[in-house]
Amino acid sequence: MNQKIIRGYKVSYKDAAAKGIEHLSYTLSYEETDSLFNNARISGKIKFEDRYGRNFILVRESSGKYILKTRSSWF
Repeated sequence: MNQKIIRGYKVSYKDAAAKGIEHLSYTLSYEETDSLFNNARISGKIKFEDRYGRNFILVRESSGKYILKTRSSWF
């Protein structure tokens, strides 16, 4: 599993979620990224998609660790 620090948040992810890491790191504004992390912290997870329609879920485990995963487009 890979790890990257995104605006102060340490995130683990598999290669399949690398485009989501790029989206969080380089596409979204600081406020947008911070909002996603805050929502994941409060609710335990937050679903989002990038500008190309790829679907991701940011999960905050009880240990405080963040994990980014891909998800299917079916809800």
